[in-house]
Amino acid sequence: MNVHYPPLSDHLAAEYVLGTLHGLARRRFERLLPAHPTLQRAVTEWERRLNRLASASVPAPPPPAVWKGLERRLFPAEPRRRWWDSLAFWRGLAAAGVLAAVIAVAPRLALPPPGEADMNFAAIRGKQREVLWTVALTDGNRLLHVSNLRPMTMPPDQRCFLWLKTGGQAPVMLDALPDDGGARTLHLPADMPQPNQGDLWVSMQPASDPAPPAQPLYQTHWQAL
Repeated sequence: MNVHYPPLSDHLAAEYVLGTLHGLARRRFERLLPAHPTLQRAVTEWERRLNRLASASVPAPPPPAVWKGLERRLFPAEPRRRWWDSLAFWRGLAAAGVLAAVIAVAPRLALPPPGEADMNFAAIRGKQREVLWTVALTDGNRLLHVSNLRPMTMPPDQRCFLWLKTGGQAPVMLDALPDDGGARTLHLPADMPQPNQGDLWVSMQPASDPAPPAQPLYQTHWQAL
């Protein structure tokens, strides 16, 4: 490229300023521009000419298609999410996995055999909504099957206790909860109120003499199965 040839340098400067010089030719012109005053003067002259024309021209809004094209390039639409990218899908899959895990460990939970009627179930959850204990009530509301799903490290003098809170009555202690990942079956006294008519409370208290708590550490409701 002979940039010292005036017709060529003027032609290239015009195309560069107009924006019609593309690709490799434009990149090469930009590399030559800082070292050649001839090209710089030609570019400056063409910019002056075009600016004078622009100031004398009547403003005209661009066609709607131009604006739409700019919007597509500057603010591209979010691609359509596929079903396997859906958070709801994976949450549902996780819930199905939890259900499968419960079914798999059901024999360890000492639950009653399938088909037994009038069973109420409760899940006691921790602060992070993780299941700490499951409770199943069967045999005419006289047997309480309790399972600890997450072994817990307890203070030496503390235990977790299960209480039944019915209406405005003080909570009634059912028993200490297992905290070693095991299961336990409790035989409820005949004079105890119907457990499925109240809420289950959990407290953490001294193991020697637990008093009825004013507020529960955890609380849950029964669900009929």
